[in-house]
Amino acid sequence: MTRLVYKHWHSALDPDECISVDGASPGRLHLSHWPVNRTPDRFRHDLSTGMCLLLGDAPDREQLLSGITAVTNNHYDTDGVCSVFVCIEPALAKAHAHTLVAAAAAGDFSLFTTPEGVKLDLTLTALTKAENSPVKTSLFTSDREARQAQYDFALQHLPQWLANPDTHADWFAREFWTIQQHLRLLREEDAEVEIFHSLDLAVITTAQPLHETAVNTATACDRILTVLSTESGAAKYEVRLTTLSWFDLQSRPYKPRLDWSELALRLNEEAPGDGTWQADDISDPTPKLVFADKEGISALNATQPAAVRRIVADFFTASPHLPAGI
Repeated sequence: MTRLVYKHWHSALDPDECISVDGASPGRLHLSHWPVNRTPDRFRHDLSTGMCLLLGDAPDREQLLSGITAVTNNHYDTDGVCSVFVCIEPALAKAHAHTLVAAAAAGDFSLFTTPEGVKLDLTLTALTKAENSPVKTSLFTSDREARQAQYDFALQHLPQWLANPDTHADWFAREFWTIQQHLRLLREEDAEVEIFHSLDLAVITTAQPLHETAVNTATACDRILTVLSTESGAAKYEVRLTTLSWFDLQSRPYKPRLDWSELALRLNEEAPGDGTWQADDISDPTPKLVFADKEGISALNATQPAAVRRIVADFFTASPHLPAGI
């Protein structure tokens, strides 16, 4: 079986000798769900980890990998690490496929599908920043050096972490507990959840900030309006899009993102306050439109939640890409 090594992308690499996974770096074989990818149809999957698992099962894997010596990526994240691991250790990866895909979903979609998957994602994420991580990013002088070291360390220890996802519980225990508690709040209706399926829109009304993984898991929507209520009657508002409309997915129909500059303009006209509605670039993976002060920090707005919800829902209802009406 062809043995591969990981080489973080740099311009001196020969693309013809590489599998490019997850990101947008050049390679003879591309296995990525990023926009404008070149993944062969038979390997398409919502996650790059899933694509690499399909490659591992391909009867012509050896033929496809002839002359390829390396796996490369242009960034570090959980789906990237899991994708590389699947390519380098296909037999071991196949035995842990469920957990690897669950970890990739937690990383790229902020979804809680299995406890083991979330723990692995939190471990791989903390690897870059935990104070006692031997490969935290701050220890290195260049991004490429840091990412290569982090991939090498993660790939070496993944078999151990798959066997025992709690190995580095000290890195993630508090966040894992928070996700579970916020899922419980949403499940037991301590936070109000309204879902408008035809608009792919969820409205969350809560008295406390909720973890993104809990909200995404509870709603399964791409468009999320959060109303953070206060006893004064004013609220903090945030509209955000998830990566569900950024990645090239197989499980959902493609829906082009709308230019929400018109929505920001209307909110500034009809839901004003001591601040402005500020929108991120719609091409960002997870853009937000928030009511914020002049420093860009989320601020209270006295507009009633029902009015903000109506404006947001009307904007998405008018979209030609989705059915009208809520």
